[in-house]
Amino acid sequence: MFAISQTAQRKLFFASRVREKDVRTARQTVWFTVLPLFLIGATIGFSLFYKQATPKEIEVLPWLIALFFVGMPHGAADLAVLQSKKEGRKVWEAFLWYVVSMIGVFTIFILAPGTSLVGFIILSIWHFGSSENPKPIESGISYEHLLMGFAKGGIVIGTPLAAWPAATSSVATELITLVEPARSLIGLPLLAHPIYSPLHIAITGLALLAIASFCWCLIFIHSARYSKKHGTKKLMKTGGVFVSYCLIGVLELIASPLFGIGIYFLAFHSWKQMPALASHFTSPSVEIHPLRQVLIVHKAAMPLLLPTWILLGVAWWSLSSPAHFRDLALLSLLVYLVVTPAHEVLCEWLSTQPETA
Repeated sequence: MFAISQTAQRKLFFASRVREKDVRTARQTVWFTVLPLFLIGATIGFSLFYKQATPKEIEVLPWLIALFFVGMPHGAADLAVLQSKKEGRKVWEAFLWYVVSMIGVFTIFILAPGTSLVGFIILSIWHFGSSENPKPIESGISYEHLLMGFAKGGIVIGTPLAAWPAATSSVATELITLVEPARSLIGLPLLAHPIYSPLHIAITGLALLAIASFCWCLIFIHSARYSKKHGTKKLMKTGGVFVSYCLIGVLELIASPLFGIGIYFLAFHSWKQMPALASHFTSPSVEIHPLRQVLIVHKAAMPLLLPTWILLGVAWWSLSSPAHFRDLALLSLLVYLVVTPAHEVLCEWLSTQPETA
């Protein structure tokens, strides 16, 4: 009787733990998968309802929100993440290279802004595409990871380039104009505008969409072959991811490029990384509400966020007269351009590290 009672108690305990895990997983799915797709779908609905180009005052709104909520904090948490993985002097040695790389990227952008923007676009394709597709620990970039990276990133970057070439060219011109005072200061000539022709931008966007389509075909073929032996779970998961990125593509097709990519960056890319970032600062055995995970990431990001906000404020006050919020949004884009290479290197390094306990 005692042995039977002990067995029953153990079964009840494990069943309870499984149910708790299922509840946590369902909650995470609702907050970080369903909610972003719902917001993107709602934005598509509003865009179709008004049937007009996104007003300039509205298209910068996602980037202004991202300055304080989720967007910039998800990158500014890099120092705290480094501190969770390294100790003592090693943290500051790694962070020194992080800062040096940002200074180097900013210098290159001042000297060759046209080339730098092309490099930023290429890096963004990979960064956006691979961030949702983590690699196994201690492994290189797999064939499937590479395909999925270009399949996702090709849609995110290719759609606005193909659908809105003139608007994309205008945003690139505005972004490059921000560094023209620095170019004049060191005696460099002003650049001819527009720096990219809309035709070349449209061709680039169509080429990226073609590459993305080819990658998706290979991914579905691989998933179908895998499903013949192991069931349809992987194929259904691939289909779900494809539908998600098609929704993003539709939004970017009907909304201006600055607004479409801004919504993706804020509601999809940055928001979905909150649980993974919060896991570096919490114990995996402790259940934490999704909103508290977001708060933890914002708190961890403060040591880098505060000086970034100060520098942005000074630059905005100096370059924008009168102070337009559009200029602030474009300055935040310039920050992402400078930070993304170092941030991407850190993300790739983290993907090879074991999870913190």
